Amino acid sequence: MGSMDPARSRIFDGLTERERRQWLEAARPRDVRRNEVVATQGEPAREFALVESGLLKLLQLTPDGRELIVRFVRPGEPFGGVVVLDAAAYPVTALAVEPTRLLAWPGEVLRALLDRFPGVRLNITREIAAHMTDALTRVRELATERVSQRLAHTLLRLMRQAGTPGRDGVLIAHPLTRQELADLTGSTLYTVSRTLSQWQQQGILESRRRQLLVRAPKRLEALSRAPEA
Repeated sequence: MGSMDPARSRIFDGLTERERRQWLEAARPRDVRRNEVVATQGEPAREFALVESGLLKLLQLTPDGRELIVRFVRPGEPFGGVVVLDAAAYPVTALAVEPTRLLAWPGEVLRALLDRFPGVRLNITREIAAHMTDALTRVRELATERVSQRLAHTLLRLMRQAGTPGRDGVLIAHPLTRQELADLTGSTLYTVSRTLSQWQQQGILESRRRQLLVRAPKRLEALSRAPEA
């Protein structure tokens, strides 16, 4: 996934360069191996973190034991914002998709910094609200849209999050399996595979080693707006 200067994260919006550096100096760098669990659903939230490089996958365990992909956390994005809420537990499990470097602030360090820089608390709360809005949007999609629409919406979101524009289209940098796309869209592996194959035949997508190149973003947007005939 590459890396990003953590000082440029939107979590630090409104801070001066010096104040941003004070935050970074108070963080504890943490290197995470591929497939290593960073946090576990249901455990007390003790640490707020920012992804400097790599990629996290957030999973939620359902009552019947299935794991559902909630979202991905890329460089410059935070994880564990619920730490600002007293006595909160992690609502998801965070897993490293690839070798990942985190900058982490234990709860007591975070609270001391937030007392000095209350604007960051607002930024973290804004992130939590955005994730809740995204989750509600996905619930609406599951209840009202066909699989083709949901899959198109999912790919469009991934394009916005980690898309790299090029001459041939937009490359989605997330290394995704078709099963993961099925989990993200609330569908089956068979249906997602069939739909992706159709779109590849139509020239909308191209598969490149677990990465997808969206060749026709406008056609994908059209698919997200209306069911296929």
